Amino acid sequence: MATYIGTANSVPDLLRGVIYFLTDSTNFGAGNEWKLVEPATVDDISTECILKGIGDGQDDIYLGFQLASRGVDQIDIVLNGYAGYDAGLTWREQPGGISHATLPTIPLVRDTFMTYWVSATTKRIIIVVELSTQYESAYIGLMNPVAIERQYPYPLVIGGSAYEGIAWTSTTWEHSYFANPGGSASATSLRIRRPDGDWRVGLNYNGNNLAPLSPLCVWPTNVAPVRAVTIYDPVLTLENVIMYPFLLYESLPVGTIGQLDGIYWVGNREDLATKDSISYGGKIYKIFNNVQRRDNDQYFAVEWV
Repeated sequence: MATYIGTANSVPDLLRGVIYFLTDSTNFGAGNEWKLVEPATVDDISTECILKGIGDGQDDIYLGFQLASRGVDQIDIVLNGYAGYDAGLTWREQPGGISHATLPTIPLVRDTFMTYWVSATTKRIIIVVELSTQYESAYIGLMNPVAIERQYPYPLVIGGSAYEGIAWTSTTWEHSYFANPGGSASATSLRIRRPDGDWRVGLNYNGNNLAPLSPLCVWPTNVAPVRAVTIYDPVLTLENVIMYPFLLYESLPVGTIGQLDGIYWVGNREDLATKDSISYGGKIYKIFNNVQRRDNDQYFAVEWV
């Protein structure tokens, strides 16, 4: 795993900084770095790019990033994932890409100072961006499936903190990170590629009556209206922080299908603050919150070192 903290004064600079880090062989070992498939060089990135990862060495993981203007003050980093690459096709037309009308995004301000964090392996990338007092984030790459490789050969996850058309200033559940996605049955911040190649929309219960019947949800953030797993210790310390893995589960068919890699739900966190580091199980984690939310169950921990 490799980690990086960077700064940028514009969204294009931020995207190029992330891609520079991911394609640097010194961060992952020679031959293990992410490859820039399109365009030819990082400096050539103006509006879109496609990366290829090797996973465990036997995979071909294709991820897409696109810059899209939304009004006068917003630029989205639009996210996509593919099953292959064809130089003759456009960014949205690539083989196996998400076919929905709207895609997950990282909504950002056009020209402002931003700090960003990247935690990456050869199979997945986690990005968190500090935007004023809120935190936009993304998970792109493979999850850890509850299956053997032949049963779930390409468990690709594309998640942001909003989807196309949502303003960075929005305080509704349409603007909520991938581990607690809100929206409608057709558009949220989270998409999962199923074994048959179909893309499924993830939707948690966030005041939306559709969510309990959603084909895909995330646990433990989807426990409303009953907080079934939020267990608080009356004496809170850094040592008794509760961490749960984010599990992806389906209702059609019923069952848990996988776990997000390198990121965890955090409980007992009243004495923690965003950007704090905690040590748990011999590893260091960075703490962030869900966009602008500061409720006790809206924090997550990203594996750092």
